[in-house]
Amino acid sequence: MEKIKRSTQACLYKRDPKAIFTDLDGETALFQLETCEYLVLNSTGSAIWELLGTPMSLEDICRQLAEDYEVSLDTCSRETEAWLNIAVEKGVALIATN
Repeated sequence: MEKIKRSTQACLYKRDPKAIFTDLDGETALFQLETCEYLVLNSTGSAIWELLGTPMSLEDICRQLAEDYEVSLDTCSRETEAWLNIAVEKGVALIATN
């Protein structure tokens, strides 16, 4: 399996505990208490959200997604990193270096 070579490789992502979420028929609805941001995630976003229940690196997230979906690690890394950046910006996910 190819390696993801990005600066974010050393970062761990996790859910922000201030984000409230619920399942809506296979999609996840998120609400950030402090910013009042409301997001509804599609099935892929919901899968990433589920993985963030445990702090994970971008590489670990993509490894799991590549097993579950037909996607290359390069595409997965690029798209998941973009998703994680938005989630951090919206205040529903946190990033920390390990």
